[in-house]
Amino acid sequence: MPPIVQGLIKLALVAVVIFAAFKYHIGAGIGVLVLLLAFWIYKSRSAIYAQQGNVAYMKGDMKTALAKLEKAYQTKPFHPQHIAGYGFLLAKAGETEQAEQVLNEVLSGQLSNEIRLQAQVNLATVYWLQGKRDEAHNLLATVYENYKNTTVYGNLGYFKLLRGELDDALRFNREAYEYNDGDVTILDNLAQTYYLLGRFEEAAEMYAKAVDKSPKHAESYYYYALTLQELGRLEEAAEQIGYAKHKELALITTVTKEQIENLAQQLEQEVEPESESGAEPDRDDDR
Repeated sequence: MPPIVQGLIKLALVAVVIFAAFKYHIGAGIGVLVLLLAFWIYKSRSAIYAQQGNVAYMKGDMKTALAKLEKAYQTKPFHPQHIAGYGFLLAKAGETEQAEQVLNEVLSGQLSNEIRLQAQVNLATVYWLQGKRDEAHNLLATVYENYKNTTVYGNLGYFKLLRGELDDALRFNREAYEYNDGDVTILDNLAQTYYLLGRFEEAAEMYAKAVDKSPKHAESYYYYALTLQELGRLEEAAEQIGYAKHKELALITTVTKEQIENLAQQLEQEVEPESESGAEPDRDDDR
């Protein structure tokens, strides 16, 4: 029997019980409502903990977020979509072994395509952080063979880029761009591929589109600054590296804060002489 039908039958039974209780006596009806509410809260504990964890994470309180999601995970039955997110937060906190365990447990159950995909993407991220790069790439490559969407294109395209196989990365990231030319991750992947291939004009074009969507991570602005530096557009490069300095790095990255600071200092030194050489001499307006 489909889950939606089972849900409707349960809802109908609850409505009948409430109606019968109120018909018998108003006190009995209120009592039934209170009991049903208490039962619903009890059964929803996992979802409530997960919601509290998500709120804490949005506020930047990682410790509370992990604690609440741990409770959601320990409270059975848990909701797979919440625990898939818990696995990602564990990976972000450096707890990759526990993250792998949690995500594999989620993937062992009956899942919708959307939740399974998210859990697989998160597990691939865990593998990469553990240094199991072939496993990470191959997991998403298998997903890609059966299911294509923006998330798969973005994550697998980035893995191909980081593996250094630039011809394959270019082919794949061009395909991703044709699939969705408005996604910031896909734009960034293609732009970085062009940069690494030394195709700076094409990289600049893609980065201009990417930063127009206000990426949340520093890497986009850092590589855009490098691209503009290669093209001699130093003032624009200095502007972009300024943005990079105030953004956080992605979970998986080859860029460091030190590299960003070094490039910022280098561009500052390069821009100042250019500005001075372009300054007009003082003139006596009375002559």
